Amino acid sequence: MNRAKSHPPRSPFVPKGEESHPLRYEGGRRVAAGGCRLSRSFGRMPYRSLLQRQLAGLALALIIASATAAVGPNVQAVQPDQLPNYWVMTNTSLNVDVPNSGVNLSKPTCSAVTYMIGSDGVTRDIVVRKTIPAGDLKVTAASAVKDMHYVPGASNAARSPVFTYIIIPFNLPADPATRKKITDACILKDFPKGYR
Repeated sequence: MNRAKSHPPRSPFVPKGEESHPLRYEGGRRVAAGGCRLSRSFGRMPYRSLLQRQLAGLALALIIASATAAVGPNVQAVQPDQLPNYWVMTNTSLNVDVPNSGVNLSKPTCSAVTYMIGSDGVTRDIVVRKTIPAGDLKVTAASAVKDMHYVPGASNAARSPVFTYIIIPFNLPADPATRKKITDACILKDFPKGYR
């Protein structure tokens, strides 16, 4: 019978030639490889310092602020009825995100969405400004605008970017007067003031 010491089986997660190193103790606390002190609970790293947390919060705030539309004042604002002079939509259909459940998904609704059309004909800086009645169809409105693609219109041979908005209707009734009443509620009367 062989009485040689057996070694524990090697983990499949440790590359060949590398050994696992046990944690050493320093000042009564465990120390991981690289000298990082571990907390007492479950071997996690200690909490971040106050400065690290403040910097992480500042970075998050900057990311959130940049997510809102930031259309420069040098980009021409165009009313929706004038948009075909500058850019013409090429889509014959749109791929949109529709929630499975949510608030006011089946009610007659409209959404006003501001966006910029870049020199490449792609929409960007998409912001849903108004959804009446308020509900989860604003996600669908934003995804519809995101899927729109444009080519330059007759007055835009230079492919200049423009800032505009669109009213997207949902679940409208057949009566034209009622349809108009619903969509008119989403007109941005003071566009482009306050929307850049």
